[in-house]
Amino acid sequence: MKDVIGIIPARYDSERLPGKVLQKIGRITILESVYQHAMRAKTLDRIIIATDSNIIAEEARHFGAEVFITSSDCTCGTERVAEVAEKISGKIFVNIQADEPLVPDQAIDLPVEEMLKNRKIVCCTPATRIRTEQELYNPDITKVVMDRNGFALFFSASLLPFPRVYFTKDRPFFKKVDFFKHIGVYAFRKNFLLRFKLLPRGPLEKFEQLEQLRMLENGYKIKVTVISKDSISVDSLKDLDKLKVMGHG
Repeated sequence: MKDVIGIIPARYDSERLPGKVLQKIGRITILESVYQHAMRAKTLDRIIIATDSNIIAEEARHFGAEVFITSSDCTCGTERVAEVAEKISGKIFVNIQADEPLVPDQAIDLPVEEMLKNRKIVCCTPATRIRTEQELYNPDITKVVMDRNGFALFFSASLLPFPRVYFTKDRPFFKKVDFFKHIGVYAFRKNFLLRFKLLPRGPLEKFEQLEQLRMLENGYKIKVTVISKDSISVDSLKDLDKLKVMGHG
């Protein structure tokens, strides 16, 4: 039995950039780039692209990926991953966001390794230190704060935490506080993933449009592993241009 399954949930209809996973980075699509980076992870036994779009399914099969067709009723990527988990065997399912074309392998491997070490963890996700002040104020970048044991307290598109003590002194707070950027990978135990789909959506999830808040609002803990490498989420044409400037397009 394959124990660790990587799932890349991909949809065509994106609010800010429809069909964004089919946008090209050089000679390949964002989706294929995500797939290629996921293939570098050491902990995955199998990788599947889950979608309700025939166009995306055709593109995924074109570059040799395994495809699972899901329903169009899923409200988020994790629900799409859960739908696959209902049909196939596996112990840990890793939700790898389809709009993170440069997702580092450690963003997949370290959360999985954390869960293999500690069976009490039902969900683990990566974060990395924010490196520029521009990222702090970018609403397309999700920030996360953790407790002393490395479990998430909250996720937000806003500046988090808010440095009230230092804010009036020409922003020297950036050198005094560690700010963390969430990277779109979630490792789930199968039994919890199937439970996630049944959890009610709370007001914070709806307000922030962040699916991971459903877990926190319903009293479940999310372990956060801090990784050294960064990742870029493509939410707009500006993000695509940024990749080209970095030499990836």
